[in-house]
Amino acid sequence: MSQSTDKKKNSKSKKAIEPAGKTYDLSVFWKSVKDEHPVPMKTRIRGEIPAWIEGSLYRNGPGLFEIGNDTYKHFFDGMALIHRYHIKNGQVTYQSKFLRSDNYHKNMSSNRIVCAEFGTIAHPDPCHNLFQKVAAYFTVPKGGDNCGVNMMYLGDELYAMTETQYMRKVDVKTLDTAKDDKVDMTKYVAVNMATAHPHYSNDGTHFNMGSSFSKVCKYNILKIEPPREGESDKQRWSVLCSIPARGRDPSYYHSFGMTDNYIVYLEQPLVVNVLKVLTAKIRGNALTNCMEYRPKNKAYFHVVNRHTGERLPTVYTADAFFCFHHINAYEDDGHIVVDMCCYNNEEIINRVYLEELKKGLPPADEAEGRRFVLPLNKGSKTKNLVTLSYTKCTAELAEDNTVFCTPEKIIEQAFEAPRINYERYNGKKYRYVYGILGNNQGLIKVDVVNKTFEVWEEKGFLPSEPVFIEAPSPTSEDDGVVLSAVINSDPNTPNFLVVLNGKDFTEIGRAEIDTQIAYGIHGLFVPNV
Repeated sequence: MSQSTDKKKNSKSKKAIEPAGKTYDLSVFWKSVKDEHPVPMKTRIRGEIPAWIEGSLYRNGPGLFEIGNDTYKHFFDGMALIHRYHIKNGQVTYQSKFLRSDNYHKNMSSNRIVCAEFGTIAHPDPCHNLFQKVAAYFTVPKGGDNCGVNMMYLGDELYAMTETQYMRKVDVKTLDTAKDDKVDMTKYVAVNMATAHPHYSNDGTHFNMGSSFSKVCKYNILKIEPPREGESDKQRWSVLCSIPARGRDPSYYHSFGMTDNYIVYLEQPLVVNVLKVLTAKIRGNALTNCMEYRPKNKAYFHVVNRHTGERLPTVYTADAFFCFHHINAYEDDGHIVVDMCCYNNEEIINRVYLEELKKGLPPADEAEGRRFVLPLNKGSKTKNLVTLSYTKCTAELAEDNTVFCTPEKIIEQAFEAPRINYERYNGKKYRYVYGILGNNQGLIKVDVVNKTFEVWEEKGFLPSEPVFIEAPSPTSEDDGVVLSAVINSDPNTPNFLVVLNGKDFTEIGRAEIDTQIAYGIHGLFVPNV
């Protein structure tokens, strides 16, 4: 068994992954999990799991791609499977359970796919009569509650999230989903879809982004207060600010940035064609068929004061690009620094169709860490407005009074699913980010100050999104551990939860699990649960 010997150190001038075009065994992406494990299973510990780690790592993502004779077409579409890795006293237990969403129940009772998802159209609901089936073709399609993207911990409540208007409450210990635990955001705020990447502040307040489709489409910044005795759910939800879309068709987005004082929203050139959405059912189109990338459109950065809801008058622009994940954003000497994982176009969405994944080409091998700097005081200068000494980013005042921004690369290495020491450094100047290598074959730690990186990998395994947990009484930003669920396509080889030293990125220990585990997408660690 290889452990720290598989770790490779790389300089900023050397790439760690093979040239684009090399194929890999990516079958874990579309391999359905047939059995759930609601009762915690013991794991075998190799090495050591630090005794100070106590809590649960929750992970979420697609776990079932075949229902009856039907198969989902896109990686994002499979039925949500919730995982819990409970860590205490140096031991780890594992359990899993399919989210009992309305979509899940409808599909299972029909033994076929009757609920459309991101990239998959569906059979008509057999429970509808002829009039309902005909009427359904002429109504705006509603998003479903197959909440298989991320998890949110609000107060002492755990929620599964997706990119529709729905969330599902999940029991923190049993992973059960109660029938009345479905949250419809439209009852509280005007949204048709929202991200599954909320931000939260130290007082427990959460912020999210949601779009509302109407004659003038808007991007709404949502503010969600933690549960308080005597307050109704409706009292906890509010719209902090609404940003009108620049055209008829709103931008697609997966995440956003937050600093100590600002929300940073990226309006990118990948849009949701509203007319195509309205006619999706009659045309037999999934949501992915209603999205268009418009490379002639610039990317727009909108900045909103997160304390007052006031939108800054300056609009920041950049050449067209696509982004799933923000890394971090922070303020420094009159600037907002925004770091993201970026692509030159939207092909990453097409490359995670199951048929594309079966070709073995890494979907994220073009993911590029980029830094943009937004000067808060644009003045009247026509030269570079960025005065920070440690960046090559530029920002220039354009004739239309917008500020055009040119980014710089964070590192010469493709990576995705970025995670930082969130509790202490989100919205603040930081140094380290952890992620998945662009070829999906390893984990990476990036030093954004020195522009160097380190890699952990093990041949034949695909690690999932790394999650950083800070050590007690930390002495540095990276003083802690990194957790990642590592999956193997070989059923005779155990999957495992790996624990890496956050500082030198070597393996401390692993918890081996003798059962099939879905790859998943995102998750979070909740202490003492």
